[in-house]
Amino acid sequence: MTFSCTNDEPKEVTPLKSIVDIAKADPANFSILIDALKKTGLEATLANSGSYTVFAPTNAAFTAAGVTSASINALTAPADATAISNLRLLLQNHVITLGTRADDLLAAGYTRTFAAVRVPASASSNVNINIFVNKVGDDVLINGGVANGGAKVTTANIEASNGILHVVDGVIFLPTIVNHIKANPSLSSLLSVVTSAPQASVLTTLNGATAAAPLTVYAPENAAFTAATATNGYLVGKSDAQVTSILRYHLENGNRAPSSTSSYSTSADVAVTTLFTPNRFTILQGTVKIKDVVGTTNGTVKTFNIQGTNGVVQVIDKVLQPFL
Repeated sequence: MTFSCTNDEPKEVTPLKSIVDIAKADPANFSILIDALKKTGLEATLANSGSYTVFAPTNAAFTAAGVTSASINALTAPADATAISNLRLLLQNHVITLGTRADDLLAAGYTRTFAAVRVPASASSNVNINIFVNKVGDDVLINGGVANGGAKVTTANIEASNGILHVVDGVIFLPTIVNHIKANPSLSSLLSVVTSAPQASVLTTLNGATAAAPLTVYAPENAAFTAATATNGYLVGKSDAQVTSILRYHLENGNRAPSSTSSYSTSADVAVTTLFTPNRFTILQGTVKIKDVVGTTNGTVKTFNIQGTNGVVQVIDKVLQPFL
């Protein structure tokens, strides 16, 4: 009889480090991030158990954005309470719930960050800011990349005991409604029109929105503009001044968001006052359907509640038609 000996002893598994410990172990890249987490009290959060996805800017990314360890460490409470609070909010904009590997991030879509703001500023509760994640070839972009106040993932899928860390090449600033329009390729037609010279006043209106005086943008997707500019399309032959009026018909003062992805939860039709007065459109009772004053077909909100610092974007499938 022959006996064989095998080593069935289990191999020792090195425990994973927390997100904070991973960053601390690489000061050449993350010393500014660690200083910022300490200053804002977020170090303990990202060191504790849980499940987070952190888009971690490098030292070079922070420095390019004008943020240094010296500027962070110079902040003192309570004298610099507002600056510390703003830094905390900025860092929270780099964190989403659940540890998510790059392959599982949205190919093109929105997710909410931990950054929560009051929009309008007089609101009784906060709303969480959205970021737009999309994949272009092998690249994962956040909010369209550095040129739009976002970032690109440069090193993905660093596993931690409490989630996933993705290294990014930029500080991800809190997006405005214009940043959101720029970031989403499906809104490129709207962006082209709004940033054209004849529509400078509309762009000024969008950029002028604030948390105290936000806007809701009903943003037609590219397919809506394709239909409206096709043969016999609604926009064919419209003057620049008329296009300005049409764009303003897609803007509403305030921060109107559906309570769900299927309904504004209204007990009656809602007449929406637009920035092209006196024209209004109607949100149909208990739906996310929009009836304009001229068209024979209703528009539908396709992507809901894209929250920025100065308003919210609702992507719709139709160019709405006012009386001109």
